[in-house]
Amino acid sequence: MYEMKVGLASGGGELVWHVVSRHRHDSSLCGTSLATAASAGHDTDRHCASCMLRLQELLDAARH
Repeated sequence: MYEMKVGLASGGGELVWHVVSRHRHDSSLCGTSLATAASAGHDTDRHCASCMLRLQELLDAARH
């Protein structure tokens, strides 16, 4: 199970949605620390490309 959390992009600056595992809420699938994550009330429609790629890899692996 995975969930989305808003945090800074890995390059910093802008806010993006990161994918986090239900077992590790302090870091995203791309490795970005979410210990100081922005509140979910922030508006953004951008997603972390690295998180999305890693999520796709994990879902593909689970199918095999």
